[in-house]
Amino acid sequence: MANLTSSQVETSQWPLPEAGRRVVIPPGLVAGLAEHPLCRDCLPHGAGYYPNAAGHHMDRAAPRDHLLIYCLAGSGEAEQDGRRRPVGPGDVLLFREGRPHRYRANPDDPWTIYWVHLGGAEVDACFDAVLDRPAAFLARVGRHPRLTEDLDALLATVTRFRSHHLIYAANLLKSLLCYMALMRRQRQERSDALDVARVQAWLRSRLHERVDLGTLVAATSELSRYHFIREYKRQTGQTPMQAFQHLKISRACYLLDISDLSVADIAQQLGHDDPYYFSRLFKKVMGVAPRDYRREHLA
Repeated sequence: MANLTSSQVETSQWPLPEAGRRVVIPPGLVAGLAEHPLCRDCLPHGAGYYPNAAGHHMDRAAPRDHLLIYCLAGSGEAEQDGRRRPVGPGDVLLFREGRPHRYRANPDDPWTIYWVHLGGAEVDACFDAVLDRPAAFLARVGRHPRLTEDLDALLATVTRFRSHHLIYAANLLKSLLCYMALMRRQRQERSDALDVARVQAWLRSRLHERVDLGTLVAATSELSRYHFIREYKRQTGQTPMQAFQHLKISRACYLLDISDLSVADIAQQLGHDDPYYFSRLFKKVMGVAPRDYRREHLA
């Protein structure tokens, strides 16, 4: 993708790999939407995704718009007003218009980040909702599939360079910031409890495996097995292994709906070597066997 330039957006010149993305919205299009009632509060000016960004750094003396950076993996550091902060997975940097700042990826463990340049009348209020105080610029919101999905959707939408797409992107961006604020507050409230969102994300990434409870507990919390199960059930109404089973069955339903894969192939994809055992589990959750489910939905 060719890089576009704007008098307003000041992006780094980090060399994009094939998997990276960088989109700057034409300034005329941004100006035309700046007063639109559906997007004037929080309008993206550009967005990008930098994977394993070795050598990435930036020093802005007089930034002309706001900037959001969400760290997905790796690490780095950021500085504003003489205060330096380490940045790691699940951290978000929120830099305000006109406030000098600098940041860089860790040379030994370069970060993977999403970024969004933005402007609008309510951006400061959105940043305030995420941060502890107006002078802060970093918040620990955690890693959540919803944030990654929304940032991917935002990138896909802004590349269209059409007003109705940007109106949608603006509202997606505001929703994303509100979600970050919610996740940070919940993270603080349950610092000593169980982070169910983290457990769910870990389970979703392993739908193709057979996972035992001991591995799950060790990978996602510091609680004992007993307290892990109790707290998970208190927050969700089911045990962790029941939740994992339901996630697998939900994925099976999706594959039955959109593909021609056999029940045995779907079972294999979900970590079950015995398709008959898998069919019994499916029927226990859904009330019908996989083949009957597919037949009913096709009808």
